[in-house]
Amino acid sequence: MLLSDLFMNHYRPLRLRGKSIQTCRLYGCTIRAFGKWLQYPPTIDDLSDLMLGRFLEERAATRSPYTAEKERTQLVSLARFARDRGFIQVMPEVPPAPLPERVPRAFTLTELQGIMRAAAATRGTVGHVTAGIWFAALVSVLWETAERIGAVMECVPGDFTGPHLLVRAEVRKGGKRDKAYRLSERTAALVRQVSGERRIFEWPQARTYLWAKYADIVARAGLGRGRHLSFHALRRSAASHFQSLGGDAVALLDHSNPRITHRWYLDRRMTDTGPQPCDLLPDIW
Repeated sequence: MLLSDLFMNHYRPLRLRGKSIQTCRLYGCTIRAFGKWLQYPPTIDDLSDLMLGRFLEERAATRSPYTAEKERTQLVSLARFARDRGFIQVMPEVPPAPLPERVPRAFTLTELQGIMRAAAATRGTVGHVTAGIWFAALVSVLWETAERIGAVMECVPGDFTGPHLLVRAEVRKGGKRDKAYRLSERTAALVRQVSGERRIFEWPQARTYLWAKYADIVARAGLGRGRHLSFHALRRSAASHFQSLGGDAVALLDHSNPRITHRWYLDRRMTDTGPQPCDLLPDIW
């Protein structure tokens, strides 16, 4: 049995029912990456210790360790499901690799202002809307809500009753809770200008092109390029600034565990306001 058939016909309807489209897409990306490495469509027989170990070793050398660990988790989950259903007899043993704990990096206020200026200066159109207005509205909504880009892109006109924006549970990660936000008057005015017929932020091109256009905006703001500068950096930035100004970033991001917020989102340069070693230790100069 092809691994893609196991996923589409068995695993997805039984294990991912109610999960987001993004979760299903990421499983598909992992299966395709495994097949590209094998140079043929992977089957359930390829879910062996040696095959998975060699694949993940190569991925860790060419991708981030977090990407390799995500792919390991997904492939092991598929293997466990296949074993439990009797499709394979032996469960591969591929232990997790140690992951470095990075310090989250957020945009400074000056950098955020540069991104907004670059977004507002974007040329062309998005559907019937001037591109500068469309991207300025998108960046502003992401900043004031700290929501994920995928959830915001699924908001429909009925979700906006200015100045309030409702992000429905069905489009949010986990799919458990609605989240309502009050937007500033300026952002609400921009949303009224860009709102389309089916979605507030209607995007006529492929989603990958949206990411590319945003990368161009960040580069024009003088911040360079890289995955660490993607839409998710706006979410980290909103959380870090919110926390530094006395807000509750855990509640803002709607995380079930505060450790997730502190490990992956809060930039210590902004949130660690207590005394540092340089403040307390004697001056040795």
